[in-house]
Amino acid sequence: MGSYKGQRSPGFYMHETLKENLDLLLKNVKRDWDFVITISGSGRVRMGKSLLGIQIAFYWNYMIEELYGIKNPFTIKDNIVFNGSELIKIGNILGEKHKYSSLIFDEAGADLEGVKAMKKTTQAVKDFLRECGQYNLLTILVLPDFFDLPKGVALSRCDFLINCYTSVTDDDYIDRGYFNFYSRPNKKYLYLRGKKELDYSSYKPDWSGDWDPFYPIDEAEYRAVKVEALKAREAISAKEERQLTYLRGCFIHMKAMGLSHREIAEKVTDITGMPASHTYIGRVLGKEEKENDEE
Repeated sequence: MGSYKGQRSPGFYMHETLKENLDLLLKNVKRDWDFVITISGSGRVRMGKSLLGIQIAFYWNYMIEELYGIKNPFTIKDNIVFNGSELIKIGNILGEKHKYSSLIFDEAGADLEGVKAMKKTTQAVKDFLRECGQYNLLTILVLPDFFDLPKGVALSRCDFLINCYTSVTDDDYIDRGYFNFYSRPNKKYLYLRGKKELDYSSYKPDWSGDWDPFYPIDEAEYRAVKVEALKAREAISAKEERQLTYLRGCFIHMKAMGLSHREIAEKVTDITGMPASHTYIGRVLGKEEKENDEE
């Protein structure tokens, strides 16, 4: 394994109970299982959750080789994705060529564009789990808020939750490097009881742990790739917003011609061959209320 300055033997610190839980998954993965871990940040960014995910994934790949003699790649390019469009693509590559690999979905700052982007992220996760669940991968979902996950993913597909939090030192510095561990039963109760108020204290964790800020990959390269992913996401978001503005303009023009939402939807369907609904037309136009002729 990797090493860092001053240590006497290769490797890095991992909390013993976390290691034991990972070892349990490692023992069973060859019996045609795949596993999903969620790492959240108490609803906050900059909590160190991505680094913890990288450490877990690195350990997983190392142990797959140690236990089963299977040497899988572990690089930023091969094992970390920062957007939903890459998730299924990379998952398919790993599943077909490198069984028992680890894959991190690090959404690079947690879709700060808001609810619309978060919906795209959760849909990407659902599509990936549906299409790539047979590949016997360890998938690590990294996001600020566990409660943003769809109920089915959070309760059924996720094997356990690691929720990161901070502490305050005696000299009033905010200190990263702490987490609460929720097993399958406990994360269920946390989700059901805490989702409404986004309350991570609504149910107790199984145990708490810590980790050290050690990068088993090149830190500078990782940070550079993550910044580029954020810039690409911003560019895509801006492009989508322009396209939506053009579309809204077309619909406004059609409404000015006297067409109802339903009639606009029918024309869009006829022209494009893609089904459209009057409720979608209303959302694009920014109106939630129904038109009188659509009641």
